[in-house]
Amino acid sequence: MKSLFRRFLQDYDPYLISALFVLCMFGLLGVYSATYKGSISPLFIKQLIYLSIGWFLVIFLSRLNFRLFYDLAPALYFFNLLLLVLVPLLGKTVYGAKRWLDLGPVSLQPSELFKFSFTLFSLHTLSHIKKPFSKESFILVMAFMLPSVLTIKQPDLGTAITYGIILIFLLFLWGVRWRYFFITALALLLSSPFLWHLLKDYQRERILAVLDPYEDYHGSGYQLIQSVIAVGSGGLWGKGLLGGTQSHLLFLPEKHTDFIFSVIAEEWGFLGSLMLLASLFLISYRIALYAFHTPYPLERAYLGVFAGLWLFQSLVNMLMTMGWMPVVGIPLPFVSYGGSSVLTFSLFMGLAFAIIREQRNRPIRFEDG
Repeated sequence: MKSLFRRFLQDYDPYLISALFVLCMFGLLGVYSATYKGSISPLFIKQLIYLSIGWFLVIFLSRLNFRLFYDLAPALYFFNLLLLVLVPLLGKTVYGAKRWLDLGPVSLQPSELFKFSFTLFSLHTLSHIKKPFSKESFILVMAFMLPSVLTIKQPDLGTAITYGIILIFLLFLWGVRWRYFFITALALLLSSPFLWHLLKDYQRERILAVLDPYEDYHGSGYQLIQSVIAVGSGGLWGKGLLGGTQSHLLFLPEKHTDFIFSVIAEEWGFLGSLMLLASLFLISYRIALYAFHTPYPLERAYLGVFAGLWLFQSLVNMLMTMGWMPVVGIPLPFVSYGGSSVLTFSLFMGLAFAIIREQRNRPIRFEDG
């Protein structure tokens, strides 16, 4: 038994495992409280099942080889693209958005899963590019445009933006010259008036609500105002489990998904929020650290993109709940309710652990530094 435990410590980073466990516990407590109505909610049971499956996937994938999934990247991408195409045809509509495929007891959000398949396919395509303007470069651009357009049509602007963030991180880590980033940023800046008019009315209202949420108290600013009240009212120690008035008096919308951090901050206070924040940042930091030390470009790029995506989603979600960013549908990894989100980040984490396991067990050679 002791030898198995030592082998486990050798294969897996204890800091990552511990931080991920803390996140899951905060998520479960948050979903339990946010959905509690006199008894345990079926949503809490589902989230418990999702996280259990997620942990199984993380451990299972960690025993496989990253290159296996790298070789399967085109097949994974086009299968996920097929699912995304099926959404407007067979998907179900929730709150005016058609993003999910109904699979009986559960629903699948293909756009969320696309974060994983797009990352692998982009890495696979980028590794075959020999010059800036080539057939492979065109494929990479189209691989980004197709899911982005389909996702925006759902509508889900937040997830589509995430695809762009993944691509930016990947190109940066691959060593693309700075001038291409500068040209792209300049083009976006010059086209911003046109892009502004392409946004739907509610999307423009959400952006303006950040500047002055009280301008439309009962409309676009309502979610931000209630969320800020919940976060601020938690104080140092919080109001305790099931003690959050904003969530249990039904002031806070989407409290078990996008605004789960508001529930946690209100009930567990500044100290609980700090522990949650520390766990999120520790995971991103440790993965980035392994990316820095691996000698293999593919593995380095994958870990770096995952660390960047993890940090991006964590910051956007928490800043949104504190009224510093517009309301977008970006979940907090392993904390927000949702099977698709848990599945997506379990796939990311499992492959990251596979790379880390090989790195921790690889003999140190002179050429590795």
